[in-house]
Amino acid sequence: MEINRRDMMASAAAFAMLAQAVNPKAFAQAMQSSPTQGTVDVVEYWTRFYDDTVATRGPNGSPLAKKSRKTLYLHSPDSGQSLAYAQNIPMKSLPAISGDVVANLAISQYRPSNGDISTDISHLRIDAAQTVDFMNVVAPLSWAAIASFTPDKQVSKLPTIDQLGYKAQSSTDGQNIKQITLPSGVGKIAVNVTRPANKVFTEIVQSASVVITSALSMMTLPAISVPAIKVFSELFGKWQSHATVIMNGNLTPVIATSTLPSNVQMPQEPMPLMNGYYVMLPEEHEPELKSEFDKLTVQNGFLVHTDAPASDDLPTRAKAAVPGVSYVTLRVYASKTPATGCSTKPATSGA
Repeated sequence: MEINRRDMMASAAAFAMLAQAVNPKAFAQAMQSSPTQGTVDVVEYWTRFYDDTVATRGPNGSPLAKKSRKTLYLHSPDSGQSLAYAQNIPMKSLPAISGDVVANLAISQYRPSNGDISTDISHLRIDAAQTVDFMNVVAPLSWAAIASFTPDKQVSKLPTIDQLGYKAQSSTDGQNIKQITLPSGVGKIAVNVTRPANKVFTEIVQSASVVITSALSMMTLPAISVPAIKVFSELFGKWQSHATVIMNGNLTPVIATSTLPSNVQMPQEPMPLMNGYYVMLPEEHEPELKSEFDKLTVQNGFLVHTDAPASDDLPTRAKAAVPGVSYVTLRVYASKTPATGCSTKPATSGA
């Protein structure tokens, strides 16, 4: 793989950050051995994760680490509103934003199913990549974040809203929101949740993370070029080695505007990126979700039944809804990139 001088500088910046936070001996130890029983080899998956990200307009066709756990995407415009499969959102529903789009992403909640509950730490990795040059000057960039969820090791039950995940998200909460710029409003996104088998790898991620709550920490890579993030992902796979896969999904094309410039090709099978909640779940859990689909809505990032007793608090309603479904929710705000730079305010209109 050829990396030019600009890519090398971006790589150096990213790995310098990691080198300052991570013990080199821990890296070596993590790569020497890893438990394999009951887990999946994820090395090749992460090695090929960024293949053809820029060269192709469609989703990466590389094999998933665990096909039955493919990541599916749902969308809800806001709390209390109906759910829809994100791929089924009409393109005409997108705002007519001309030019580049800034997207603010905030992790809302992670709720493991009864079958996926564990006392081991789970890692949520979010990747967002540009697929075209920014103003024909800067090479396509990518951003990645790894959130570590630490469950309550004293109990074997679904964690409460305070024990695991964020509370209700605010669009002005800069700590929990990450901005990415999508040239012409197109890019790719992926959501993965795993439980690494190697405890040393978990320690590596946590040592390079910022503590958000007692149950949550996050490692955020700076925006670096796609070739550089590809190198990181290859190393990530080797460090992680084997893992229990909760959900895994390759980079999926997204579009945030209904107005695409004539010189920009439409992505293949794009997923509309709209304001609101995105709910991600493994394909294996879709049957249970479908059986109650019309009875579900999102409240502060959790799936709950629309007819849940008003007397029940949110944690109780969240535990009762689709207990066999693991899911992650993200809060998304997309708006036109301001002339003065990225804005932290949510979009209130189309253009």
